[in-house]
Amino acid sequence: MKYSYHIIIIILAATVLLSIYSFAKPVLSINGEPVKKSDIYKFIVRDSIPVTIEGVAESEYKPRTGVDSSSQKILLIGDSMLEQFRWRLRDYCKENGHEMASVIWYSSQTEWYGTTDTLKYFINKEKPTYIMLILGANELFVSNIIEKRTPYVKHILEQIDTIPFIWIGPPNWKPDTGINKMILDNVGSRRYFPSKDLTYKRFPDGAHPRPESAFAWMDSVAVYVMTKSRYPILLNPPTQKYTGSPNSTILQPWKK
Repeated sequence: MKYSYHIIIIILAATVLLSIYSFAKPVLSINGEPVKKSDIYKFIVRDSIPVTIEGVAESEYKPRTGVDSSSQKILLIGDSMLEQFRWRLRDYCKENGHEMASVIWYSSQTEWYGTTDTLKYFINKEKPTYIMLILGANELFVSNIIEKRTPYVKHILEQIDTIPFIWIGPPNWKPDTGINKMILDNVGSRRYFPSKDLTYKRFPDGAHPRPESAFAWMDSVAVYVMTKSRYPILLNPPTQKYTGSPNSTILQPWKK
């Protein structure tokens, strides 16, 4: 029995030593022959840390090649989900030398933006070089949404034209009937941020993210923009607290 324990202890000790050696930069050699390292470290350390709503790892902020570091004029436009989000975008803009304007159209949907010239009006007014669209939360439960509302999405994209943009999907509180798939199918994964995959603390209405969650949401979007989006711009995390209200326009619900 003691012999078996000795064998187990030797095996465990060898495993620990091999694990430590797999992380080491110097390579050991015996009689001039290098000792091959194991791949244990690959199962312990992943290449990247996933972005979560609790916070964004600093290593995720490494921009990919081609990030546009010039000053931008960002138009943040959509529904009421951007109400808290815009304050964190203000911080990013001040940190990175960008300007911003935000437009909140309460209760808005793709149908509203897709059958009016509201989006085009604010594009002409603000002359943005980059657009962030937060839209879809009021359409989580629309039946046959892809068939019914794809034409509105296409008209929205026609209004945006060639301006670089991302569509920030709705922060789902329940599974949807296809709004996120519709957005993804029309804009592609490099222009669509899946907000539904995050976890939020919400206001009593059960839908709108509280400020701390909205701020972390923006942090995750910033990582996506710099590392995965089609049009990466500089969005380094704020290093200080900023003051001043974001430039905002509030539109009341559309009464047809």
